[in-house]
Amino acid sequence: MKLFQPLTIRGMTLKNRLVLPALHLGLGVKSRRAREFYLERARGGAGAIIMAGTSVDLFNDDAAWGRPDGVNLFIETMRPFTAGIRETGARIGIQLWHGNQMPAGNGGYISGVPKVAPSPNEFCRELTIPEIQTIIQRFGDAAGQAKKAGFDFIELHGAHGYLICQFFSPLDNRRTDRYGGDLDRRMQFGKELVQRVRKSVGDDFPIFYRLGAFEPIPGGVTPEESGQFAAVLEQAGVDVIDVSLGRSVKRGASPTQKADMGTFVHLAETIKQNVTIPVIAVGRINTGAVAESVLAENRADLVAVGRQLIVDPRWPQKVRENREAEIVACISCNRCFGPILNKKWRPGDRICKLNDWAGREVDRVGA
Repeated sequence: MKLFQPLTIRGMTLKNRLVLPALHLGLGVKSRRAREFYLERARGGAGAIIMAGTSVDLFNDDAAWGRPDGVNLFIETMRPFTAGIRETGARIGIQLWHGNQMPAGNGGYISGVPKVAPSPNEFCRELTIPEIQTIIQRFGDAAGQAKKAGFDFIELHGAHGYLICQFFSPLDNRRTDRYGGDLDRRMQFGKELVQRVRKSVGDDFPIFYRLGAFEPIPGGVTPEESGQFAAVLEQAGVDVIDVSLGRSVKRGASPTQKADMGTFVHLAETIKQNVTIPVIAVGRINTGAVAESVLAENRADLVAVGRQLIVDPRWPQKVRENREAEIVACISCNRCFGPILNKKWRPGDRICKLNDWAGREVDRVGA
């Protein structure tokens, strides 16, 4: 199966084409609960693991950790964990995120801190050019710190309507300076961001970019525009394009059980026609047959399997060994995103309807 063929990206070899994408499950990053969750998926056979979107300020600001040596403590804490992931044969990355505040916060919004955006709206004020350049610098610094922490690669979160995505979107970016207006200027922020990150991490470290390739809203980003942007990102230094949605109203980035299998693969296929670097497809790729068809038909180079690996961490092993009858199938109920929606949820609460141990692996280990 092509799904289990290795792929080398800027010197980093993935043992297969299966990626666990960044998932916001309320587990944190450096907690034992988070570490055991990711280790379980690595042991199950995923080729690449991408940790949840993490504020760039957590890599730059000791105060964000509540202690004077917070950043160094994070780096020292993560090194044994990233080494442990590699011992399973998987590779580990982390998604860098900005949450429309300055500072960007620790994964959630900070009460009383003004919200910012490329252009003003009812919730946010417009960023100044010096502030934009500060954000770009902080992404670069965060990428460098992630490399020190032992990560094999980083991913820039340019999808799902967050700040990086907003700079590319004509719905959110109505600036008239170098960072907004026509398509070329709406691509400028992403281009400079990647160039700064590349300068920070050097030539031997892969950069992934999660691209919001389509906004199903009148006047939003089109796949054709995203194809042009992907080519610019490749030239700037990106090694992999991870294709998802931009901002949406009714059609979310986590499709329900009503959506077709491989529902967003066509977006990855469009991007792949515009670049020479690998492209990741996502969207209800729940079976080995669907995953293999995406790769065999050359619609993408890797597949991201998220919720299916929440419910069944051993899915890769079972597919490879032709044990699909033993697979616990994801029903796309999206209960796993309850932690970021339900304020009553607490770490250790159940997050998956079918896998009682998802997010609670550390409790079983300690039993």
